[in-house]
Amino acid sequence: MHRYREFGLVSDTDETLRRAFRDGFKRAGLSHQQFLDALGWYRDHARPGADAAGLMEAFSAFAAQRNWSPEQRAGVVGIYESIQDDGPAAVADAVPHPDQDRATVERGDEALRKDPARYWRDAEFQDAIFEARERLEMFAETGAAPQPDDASPDRQRAREIEALLHDRSGAGQRRYWSDPALREEYAKVLSGLQSDGGAQPGEDAPTGAAVSEVPASVGTVPQTT
Repeated sequence: MHRYREFGLVSDTDETLRRAFRDGFKRAGLSHQQFLDALGWYRDHARPGADAAGLMEAFSAFAAQRNWSPEQRAGVVGIYESIQDDGPAAVADAVPHPDQDRATVERGDEALRKDPARYWRDAEFQDAIFEARERLEMFAETGAAPQPDDASPDRQRAREIEALLHDRSGAGQRRYWSDPALREEYAKVLSGLQSDGGAQPGEDAPTGAAVSEVPASVGTVPQTT
């Protein structure tokens, strides 16, 4: 979501993780402001290849300085570990029914008419309305609401990796082709989805045995000499 670019979140994968952490924070009893504070800390301190244990230790110190309760700090650690172990889908809330999204959009329209100041000062409310509109647009295009299978850990992981391949900056592709373990993980995920009879991943992404080859639709990453 564009409003989160200030935190360095620019890709589809970033957005998937943001929403999962956001939902996890809410269930753990943390406020939206605490979530934004955590995003700011992550932007300023997280670096590629950083030690996960050291990162969480540093975050716990940050949260303690902000007077977060021990339960809240433990809740954040639990969210992080769940996403690391099982993927964002294990933490993210279930996708609302289109009727629920329509009701959310209507509440937003009513707030803009009757109390615009409240609307514009409530970032969490704006997020809910934005995401509801986004899902309704997708529903209008496809004619079908997201199926439960769409939230499976394997499907979610496949989409995360595909987002790397479609990263226009090229950084995601470089990461994919320089990481054999990531390519092997993607092949296993796709194999599992195909065995389960699920729909195929995005048509521009490598599938099956082609995972080990450079997909023509994605392009190659130039090799330096």
